[in-house]
Order: sequence, then structure tokens, then C-alpha cells
Amino acid sequence: MQRHRRQIPTPSSPGTRRAQKQGTHSAKPPCLYSMAYTPPSASTGTPPPPLTTAQQLSSSTSPASLATTKLDPLSYVAPTRVRAFLCPVGLVSRTRFAEFVAQLEATAVIRLGDVTPDQRPERVLFSPQGFPSGILVYNFTTSVDYHHTILEDLELYRRTLAVFGLADYNNISSADDLIGVIAQLQATTPQAVIHKVILFDCPLQPDELPSSDFICVPPRHGSARTVTSMRTIVCDLTSALLAELPLLAKAFEAADFIASPLARDDDYDSVMLHANTAQAYTSPYGSASSLPSVASRDKPLSYPLSHHSERQRQRRRGRALKMIANIYLLAGRTTDALRDYVEAVVILKNINDHLWHAACIEGIGVCMVVLAYIGVQFTIPSVVLPPAPSTNTLEKNQSKPEPLHLIDLLPQMTSTILNLYNRSQNFPGESIPQITYAETILRIINLQTCICLAGGWDQTSRAAAVLSRPIAVDGALRYPQVQASKMKILAWITTAQAVRLDGVDVVDATRILSGIAAASGKLGFQRKRALVLRQLVLELIPRIVQARVLAQQNRKIKIADGVTDDAASDYSNNQTSVAAAAAAAGGTQGVDSGIIALLDDICATYGVPLSSTASPIVSTFGWPQLRLSILRSCIELCRVLPDYRGVVKYTNMLLQSTPSDVITAEEQVSLMRNMYSACASATSLGMHDFEDVYWDPYLVRDVAVVESSMWAVPMPVKSLQQKDVGDNVFIYNPFDRSAKNEGQRHLFVLDEPVEVRVLLQNPFAFELDIRSISLVGLGASFSCDIVSAIVPPRKVYPISIYLTPTATGSLTINSCVFQVYGCKETTLPITPQQITLIPLAQTKKFGLDARATSVMPLPAFGTTKEINIDVVPALPLLRVNRVSLAQSSVMLLEGERRRFSVTLGNMSDKISVNFMQIRFSDSTMTSLRAALSYSGSSGGGYKTEMNRYEIEYFLLKRNALTCVTDLSQVEFSANGEMELEIEVLGKRGLATGAAEISYSHIPSALGELAEKQTLYERKLAFEVNVTVNPSIEVASCDLVPFSFDMPIVRRGPAGTETTTELLTDFLAGLGLSFEKVSGYCLMLLDLRNSWSAPLCVELQSTAVAKVVKDIIQPGHVSRLLVPIRRLDGIDPTRPIPSLMPAKQFVVATDPKTGKSQGKRSGGPGGGGMWTQEVERAVFWYREKLLESLTGRWTEEFSHDPSLAPTITTTSGRRMGMIELRALRITPQMVDILVVEPVNVEMSLVESRCTKKSGRFHWLVEANEFVTLVTKITRAESWVSVPDGQEAEAVKSTVTPTSGVLRVQPALRNQTGKAALDINLRIMMNGVQQQPVTGLQAGETRVVETDLIVLARGEYEFVASFEEVGGVDAGTRGRRYVGRDKVVLSVY
Repeated sequence: MQRHRRQIPTPSSPGTRRAQKQGTHSAKPPCLYSMAYTPPSASTGTPPPPLTTAQQLSSSTSPASLATTKLDPLSYVAPTRVRAFLCPVGLVSRTRFAEFVAQLEATAVIRLGDVTPDQRPERVLFSPQGFPSGILVYNFTTSVDYHHTILEDLELYRRTLAVFGLADYNNISSADDLIGVIAQLQATTPQAVIHKVILFDCPLQPDELPSSDFICVPPRHGSARTVTSMRTIVCDLTSALLAELPLLAKAFEAADFIASPLARDDDYDSVMLHANTAQAYTSPYGSASSLPSVASRDKPLSYPLSHHSERQRQRRRGRALKMIANIYLLAGRTTDALRDYVEAVVILKNINDHLWHAACIEGIGVCMVVLAYIGVQFTIPSVVLPPAPSTNTLEKNQSKPEPLHLIDLLPQMTSTILNLYNRSQNFPGESIPQITYAETILRIINLQTCICLAGGWDQTSRAAAVLSRPIAVDGALRYPQVQASKMKILAWITTAQAVRLDGVDVVDATRILSGIAAASGKLGFQRKRALVLRQLVLELIPRIVQARVLAQQNRKIKIADGVTDDAASDYSNNQTSVAAAAAAAGGTQGVDSGIIALLDDICATYGVPLSSTASPIVSTFGWPQLRLSILRSCIELCRVLPDYRGVVKYTNMLLQSTPSDVITAEEQVSLMRNMYSACASATSLGMHDFEDVYWDPYLVRDVAVVESSMWAVPMPVKSLQQKDVGDNVFIYNPFDRSAKNEGQRHLFVLDEPVEVRVLLQNPFAFELDIRSISLVGLGASFSCDIVSAIVPPRKVYPISIYLTPTATGSLTINSCVFQVYGCKETTLPITPQQITLIPLAQTKKFGLDARATSVMPLPAFGTTKEINIDVVPALPLLRVNRVSLAQSSVMLLEGERRRFSVTLGNMSDKISVNFMQIRFSDSTMTSLRAALSYSGSSGGGYKTEMNRYEIEYFLLKRNALTCVTDLSQVEFSANGEMELEIEVLGKRGLATGAAEISYSHIPSALGELAEKQTLYERKLAFEVNVTVNPSIEVASCDLVPFSFDMPIVRRGPAGTETTTELLTDFLAGLGLSFEKVSGYCLMLLDLRNSWSAPLCVELQSTAVAKVVKDIIQPGHVSRLLVPIRRLDGIDPTRPIPSLMPAKQFVVATDPKTGKSQGKRSGGPGGGGMWTQEVERAVFWYREKLLESLTGRWTEEFSHDPSLAPTITTTSGRRMGMIELRALRITPQMVDILVVEPVNVEMSLVESRCTKKSGRFHWLVEANEFVTLVTKITRAESWVSVPDGQEAEAVKSTVTPTSGVLRVQPALRNQTGKAALDINLRIMMNGVQQQPVTGLQAGETRVVETDLIVLARGEYEFVASFEEVGGVDAGTRGRRYVGRDKVVLSVY
């Protein structure tokens, strides 16, 4: 800056020279014709009246409305903005610095009429009074652009003209500490014209400050500081800036030559005028550090040659005018700037200085746009108008040319500028830099975009072009002419894309491509915008890699993936530069989110879903391979910057949106390795919130409670419930709402850990590092272990988590919270089944409108699973300590019983056991239940109801295990032991037996507690292995009556004994008399010994007092004769009962015919017809028979049968019961066994012509009268006597029976009709049928029949009684036949 001041003339000369200059500028330059320009009205098209400055600032240009508006760096009027560098001074926090910057940005637009002019005469060149309607716009920045220092002479707006240090007075101990700050600022940025320090919240008065370079901002009072007070301070700063600008203008006037940006030092006529330069210093937005002390580096000054030609003098003069015009433009003196630009164009055009000529034309266009915005009428300079048409052309058209509109002129001017820039390429030292060429195109594109979006050249489009005011676009195009304008703008965009980026560094390339992308996005060319942004990403990756490699070579330091401090600095710089480009391309994103917003926009355009796992979506827009390529580019760009947050995010998006089988295993491993490296580097740098959500929503596939041997599941105590449902006879009641299944609920015990197994899925080719995982639930509180796991690649991996309830109540486990390395802590539900996506219908759509119909939200995880838990109070816990059986195994014979003991231990320290029940099961129950589950017609189940009863009997009544210990009063203390004695029965088919012990602690006040809450119990189970070998088996069974014709005298084979004597001895041995054998029958029971040792069997019948014994050798079958008393007093019509719990009533039918039909003829057996009534009769008589029989066996050690009678004890021997339920009887056996309700007996009256030779056998003389006596007796036992009533009273209520007695004689040993042919053989007195009426219970009627036998031979007489009416419903219509026949041998 000192160099500039040395070249400025004395203070007396500027006034004279400026007066001369002003006089020269006041005259219009020579031109062919001139055209006055008036801004048209947006609504009517007529010129509106000029707006005053107050109106401009109070309406569209109100600075207060610009508080949140970011200035577009590629705006058409960007050369009008004063670059002001803001830096922190002293200790300023990041938040406070951002607040200070925001307050200054709210006052970036200053009206010159509000600025107080400087009163010094040498500083009035750029006085605001020269153009009060003008505006000065600040471009506040937190960095100094040393990258484009060579462009500052050609484009002065790139130079930093003002430096404002921002200080927080609250962090300053004294104002004297700031004395050296101004000198430090001047040394750091010598190119600036003013250096000020702004003290925020400073209560001092101006005279209390060290110098006038310190500006005091008063503290807040009650509310936030108003914009008006801050604007006053900025106006004072502007006054100081305008007062210093004349010194810069005089320096340019005094310069002998102003060089072009790319001029060479060895050029013979190049004399460069540069300010002192220093190393670029970037102040991060919100830095808390003070200004560093950086020494300035003065660039040597080139002095002009002693002689100059006229061409060189004109070049110097034209370029100086152009620079002064630039200063006027920055100072807000737009009219003066336009005047100097026009004069410079005339001079530079004549000497063919194409570069500076084009820059002046561009300045003219900027001036006209600004003047049009502030409403000042002006005349379009003729130097920028197209050539006037010739006279011949006017005569042919016969019409005057239409006035040229400004919005039509500006593109033509830009075309002229680009043409001049191209012509300047012929001169190496005077060529245009690529960044300037590209920005010229981008500025006209932005201007036309504002006009296009606003629908015309109205005040809205002007405000958007000058002050970057946003334009509200209602989706579709609002104006017909906009579509044509868009096509013209698209042509300019194509021109900008044609700019070669080979010789442009990464910063300028980013600036150019982001500007093209921003314009394309505003116009709705989203695909073109995405294409340019992708080109930007592809340009950035190799350039950043190359820059990092060069930096490593220069520093000779090997940097490992950005872990060192230098790499962290590179990260910050790259992030800032690329984020700025992203903000220019995409909108108003901040520095921290710029690169992420840029890449997100690219992904969205190409159809990559941007949602997280919390609301996943699937997009079918675009090509999958193209989307995959976009994500790879995003990851690579973030990796080389390095942007660790972006690496994690886009790796997550790639894994989420791409199936695992599409990406190769090597690429998956590489992606995860880079992601882990980025996470490690970010952690080492102290970064936070760089993780993203986990990419696979189906990580948790299942959660199940593990029921281990150490954990006993509690169950409700059924016996203590308020109502027992066993009384309900209905299998299903549709009106019973309580019977509905509300889902399986687990019962946990308070303060007892429970193992929960979580099934995790990893479908990828890399290991999944889960840093933490735990369970999440609702309801009662619980504690859960936080575990870590490594899930192998492409596996479903189970892990165990222990859960401990800490409070009673309901608990629902519905999800898992976990954190994968590099991902945020995520909560996912339990998804046993993965949803299946249904492809969207193919609908033809054009452009980006297809994205709306190609995005399908995923359903809410399809089918989810929940674990419902009820936490119950503390309960005791038992375990089996000892079992008296060796290896819990025992060998038994069928029917044998043996006892063993089980010792239980209480593991609880506080809770005792006072309630215990035991329930047994065995291996035979499975087959028995399976047999019950089949119907009779299926072939696998029971055939008849009697078979069903037998299955139920062996299932429920024949228990293999029983508890001998009394459990009614149990008191089992904590940490104590208890012994149970259990008896096991050798049951056929038994292999294992299990005992289930239910135990609990029930409070003493059980009655009150049971009504308020549910009591719970636990179960303890143990098994016993049992081997059952066969012992005594029932081979066969038969019932025979004592024969009616058994002879009294009959010689045996030896001639010494008779049959009667043998029978008499047999009956006497059993305690029966021969005369009473009619009330008995004989059972023939065959028993087989299947054991390897002899067994002694004993059968006991209630009919006799003595026991039938026999010793059966191994493998032998022995027949035992057992007298059985004939049975009576049984109602054979009762239905066969069921031993199972009460069931819904089902009508019983015949299993074969489906009907209950057929009547008995004869006894209860029905004469062999197997009907439902016959089955019931067989069942009830068999049950009565089994009640009267018992049998047991004892193992014998001696094979000598003679010792059998001496065996009286079974000490030390095996013994057991004979399974007599294997007996099967037939209806014929029932007829032998049953005592009929009505008994018919026949006999002869003894006389001289009759002789009894057997019990029912008589010898009768022929042609002699004999008397046949028939007795009809109604049994008393047929009538059932209820409890509490007398038998006589019951008998009196029984209905008498009546019927017909029939006596039927027949020839013996004859069949068919021959047996009944008794004509002329027997003569009877009376008829063979005689009525019998009024037969009471227990009454006997005697009917005598006289007859004479005429022919010798043997005859049989059979009597029967047939009921005909007047009987009870149980016996009506039956026929009773006498069991014994009377045989007459006539001689």
C-alpha cells in the first residue's frame, strides 16, 4: 500500500486533474446514434415513473429483507460488490463469531444517500453525494482469495479492499490490548485500503478507544440489536472506504502501464503494478484464534521503459480508465462508471486491445443492469449497439427498426465479449484466463435464468439479478415465452460446457462446473445438472489425489489416510472448497453439509433412494448399474478429500440399496475396510456424529427364550383359580370370550436371569462387527446384558443375552438396540420373515416425472414378532440332588412293583416350599393317546366303545408311577432337602417314566390372596428308565356251565371212581356243595409263563373262599379252573362310561350301521348278535367279573412241584399282579354267566313209574302218566334299591310282569323238523302255552302239566317264558328260556 501512495501525485494536483477528467467525461463520446433506455413495467409494458431512492430501499431493495439472502458469486452484477474480509480478533467463540458475521451480512447493501461523505477535498472523488441513488454492496467473506491475485487488475472486485476484525469486548480485558491489532491486519492484508476492528458489545465511548480504526458496537438492551443501529455502523465504515478509494484511483492514473493477467515478466512493454502479496490466509467460519503474524512478501516492481509509442500511451490511458470505472462501480457511482467504461471502450477498440476492450463492454452491461434495477433512466451507449442497418436495407423494409430491448442486447454483448476474448488468444501475454472466460458465460446465464424464472424483465428479475433475491416458481412454467428463453439459455450452458478444463486448477474447475449445474437446476434441467455434477465429482477425484501426492512429495512426509495433523488440515481445506462449490451448485447449504448436499442431489437425480433404515424405500428409477456407479464415485470422492462422514454415509447407502449378490465379495470387503478406516480416522480426530444408520433392516431375525435345565418356568396354580372350567361339558363355547388365545406369554421370576437367544443375519461377504446389542421392551423394568459379537460372513449367527426382571408386571420384548462399528445406535424390530417386494406396474413416463411413480415405500418390516412376558414375584427353585436307583434305571417284570427315593434340594436362599404336587407320565401314554385320537373307521384307533374304555383305563387308572410320600402337608425350608418315595409298576410297553413336581410358596392368607392375584408355581421334572419283561400272560379264557345232564352214576376208566365223585371232591376243595352248582359256572383260564424262571400263580375269586394255585414252568401254559358265581343285579342297558374329563355330548351310534337296532332273544348276550345292547351287556358283566377276580404271581427258586404247597412267603422274591384285564368274553359267555331276571325250571314229580338218574335226567315207563312241574321265579335282585329306601317299599312300586309259558317237547338227538315230530308219541293234558299274569318280584309260580309217553325213546322238554305286557321298560317283550332241559328216557 505504501508503494501506491508513493506514486500518487501531490494533494494539490488531484483536484485539477479530476476537474479536467470530469469535464472530459461530461461530453458524450462520438457515436452513430444513441438510444435512451427506460426500464419497462412488468405489468403493463409501459415505462413506469422513476422510483426514488427511498422507494427502492423501502420496497424491493430493503436491506432488512436481505438478512437471510446469500449473494450469488456468479451473479451478473458480481463485479459491483466490494470484497470485505472478516476475521476474528482476540478470543472469539465459534458461535459468537457466526453471530457477528450474520449481523454484518444483514447490512450488506448500503444506500449511498445514507453514507456521510468525507469532508477532505482530496477524498471527494468517490463521494456518495455524486450519486445518492446508488447502492454499495459488500461481499463479506471469511477468507482472502490469493488464488486469483493475478486477476485483480483486470477484475478489481476480486481484490480484498476492506478488512474488518471482529472482536468480542467481553473477552478483552482492556482496550490497550488492541493497539497492535491494526498493524497486524495491515501486515497480513496489505492490498486492502482500510483496516478496521469492530468491537461488539462494547460500552465505551468513541473517545475512549485507542484510535478511530476501532468501531464500537453498543451492547444489547433487552432484545437483539436492531438492524438499523448496525446499518449506521456499516455506513460509517463505508464512508471511510470511499474516502480511501481516491488514493487507489490516483495510483492507477499515475501508473505507466497496467499489465494483463497472463503477461510475461520479460515482455518488453510490460510494466506490472501489484500490491504487496502475502501467503493466503483462510479464516474458518467461526474460528476462535487470533490473526497469525505472517510477514508480507513484496513483489519487485517493474519500471517502464524510457520511451513509449502512441499505441502504448493509448493502451495505458484506456486501461487506467477501465480501472477507475471499476472503482466507480464498486463505490456505487454507477453512472460515472458507465461513462468511463464507454470512454475506455472507444480507446481500447481503436488500438485492438481485445482483452481489456471486452472487459469494458462487460462493465457497461453490468452498469445498465444496476441502473435498471434502481430505476435510473439512462441511454444505451452506442459502442455496444449492433451495427446500424444500411440505407438500402431500410428502403427495402420500408419500416423503421424497432428499438432494441436491454434483455435482447445483453446476450449480444456477451457474444461480442466472447468473440473478443477468443481474438485475444492470438496474443500470448494478452490472452484471457479460462476462469474469466467461463465466468463471463455463467454470469449471462444467471441473468437470463432470473429473467426466465420471473417471466420477464420486471422488478423481481432485477432484484434477483442484482441482490440474488429468490424467485418463487410455482412448479410449472407461468409464461409462454419462458420455454423459448430456456432453450436459448440451454445454448449458453452448452457453450459453458465447451470450456476446456485441462489447464484449470481444481478450484476453478469446481467453480465452473458448479455454476453450470446451478443454472441447469434452476431451469429444471435436472438430468443435465446431475450430469454436470457427476462430471464435477469425476474431475475432483484425480485432481485431489494428485494434489495430495504432490503435497506429500514436497513435504517428504508419508501421510497414512489422513490421520496426521497435516492431513487433517488438508481435509478442512478440501471440505471448505468443495462445500463452497456445492453451495453454488445446489443452493444455500452450509460449509459443513455442502459436499454431502451436493452428492445427495446427484444421487436423488439418478434415482438412488436417500431414506434411512427407519423409513426405507425402494426406487426402480434409472439403471441399477448406473446408480451403483454413482455411489461408488461418491464414496471415492469422500475418501480422497477425505470426508469421513461421506464415506460412511454412501457406503451405507450402497449396501442398503444394492443386493448383496450384485456386488462382488472382493468389493464388499474393500468397502467395509475403507469404512472402518474412515471411522478410525474420524475418531482419532475427535469427530462426532459421523455414523449413519445400519443398512440392513433384517438383522434381527428371531428372538426366543431358552428354557435351560437351570431355569424352571413358572406356571399359574390351576387349583387356586377362581373358577374351575372342568364343569363345562362343552368342548367349544362361541360365547365364551375368555377362551380366546391371546398369544403365548412367558413367565419370568423377579430377579432371576433368563437366557434369551437372538438370531442375527449377515448376508454380506464381510464380518459384521457388532459393538453392542441388547434387548428393548415395554412395561416392567428389567436389566439386560450388553454384549458384542462378530457375525461371520453370509451366516445366521445366534448369540445369547441374559435378561433379569427388576419389577413385577407385564413386559413386552419387541426389538433390539444395537450398534455396528461405523453406524449409529439403531433399534430394529424382530422380523422372522423378510417381505417380498412386488414389482411396480410398468408405466411409461418421460423425464424425471417417472421418479414419483417409481419410488415404493417398503412395508413396515412385514411380519414382526414380540415376546410377551409376565414377571411374577420371587419363587423357590428346586433341583434333584440324588436318586436311589443306579443310573436312574430299573428292570421289572410285568405286574411287579418297586419303590425308590428321590432327594430334592431347595436352591433358593429366602423362599421356602409349602405347596407341592406330583404328576407322572410314561412312554405308554403316547400310543394310548394316539389310539384315542383315531376314529373307529380309520383303522388305527378303537373299534368299539368297550375298546375305548380299555384304552382310557390303561391311560388313567393303570399308572406306571405313583407317589408314596404324603404331600398334603409339605414344609420345605430354603436351602434344605426333602426325600420323596415313588413306586414304579411294571407295565407292558413301559420304557421311560417321568415325574413332574409342581411346587410353590403360597402365603398363609390364601383365601384373601387368591381373589386378588394369581398364584404361580414351578415344575421340576426327572425321568426313570424302565425295562419291563413279560411274566404271566393270559393265553385264553372260557366259561362253561355245570352240565344239566351230568350223570350221577358213571364209571371211570379205572372202574374205581365216578365223575360225580371227582366233581364232588373238586367242589368240596373249593367249599361248594353239589346242590348249589346251579348258581355257579366254571372259568377255564389258560396262563403262560413268559419269564425265564418258574412262577407260582394264585387266583382268588369272591365266589369261593380258597385260592387256586399252580406253578408254571418257563414257557409253559397251565389251565386253571375257577368257579365263578353267576352274576345278577346288573343293569346291562347302561351306556359305557368314559374315564376322560367331561366332553361335549355326542350321540352314540353303532360303529358299523350307524343305528341302534336289534333286540335280544334270550339272555343278555343276545344269542350271538353283536349290537350296541350286546356290547353294553358284555362290558358290564365283564367289569363285574373282573371285580370278583384277583391274581398274582411269585417267582419260584425250586423246580420241584411237590414243594409248592409249602411256599407261603414271598420274602426276597419277585412278585406281582396278573393282568386279568386281558380277559375277553363273548355274548355266549355272558349268557352262561348271567342270572336271568325270570328263571324257568322244570322237573318231574317222583312216582312209581319215574326214576331219577341224573340232575335233570329221568327214567320213565311208557304208557304211564307223569306230572311235569314248571317253576317260574322272578328274581329280587333285578330291582335296584336306591340308598335310604326299604326293599319292600321298592318292590311294591315295581310293575308286575305277565307273559306266556310255553313247554316244548322234542325228540332227543334229532334235528330240524324231525325233532319236533311228536304226534302219536306224547299226549298232554291241556295245551302247551299257558298264561302267567301278575308275577311280582321274588314271586314263584308253579305250573303242572300231566302227560303220557306212548312211544319208547329219549325226549327233551324245554320251557320258556315270554313277556307280553305290563312290565317295565327294561324288560318289556323279552323271552326267557330255561337253562336246563329235562330229559326223559322212556322204556
